[in-house]
Amino acid sequence: MTYLTWSDDLAVGNHFIDGDHQKLIDMVNRLHALMHEGKGKDVLDIVLRNLISYTQEHFRREEDLMRTMRFPGLQDHKEEHEKLLAQVLELHQKFESGAATLSIQVLHFLRDWLINHIGKSDKLLADAAHAAGH
Repeated sequence: MTYLTWSDDLAVGNHFIDGDHQKLIDMVNRLHALMHEGKGKDVLDIVLRNLISYTQEHFRREEDLMRTMRFPGLQDHKEEHEKLLAQVLELHQKFESGAATLSIQVLHFLRDWLINHIGKSDKLLADAAHAAGH
């Protein structure tokens, strides 16, 4: 069962950004599938750690691109990234300590954040990158 489906509506038209987004969606879908299967905390922890790590790599790549092209929205975009990472790292810490469980609300949060961020901030970035020849 696919939780979040990649579609042309999510494509921003930049090969590396779209590829990263597709992988992030695949990772959220993997987390959803494992939760649906009732997998244990250790398995979910590994997938969540991988999702966090890949998200950090993706954000670094996007921010490097923005710096290279002197994107005027860099600071706002970076703040969006930092806010999400802080929220996810806090969630992960609570999950590891047993103070929180992974729930469908967490997946809804990740899904909604991805869709909104891609649809707004990343589309603006991709348009600017295309105009700048990147």
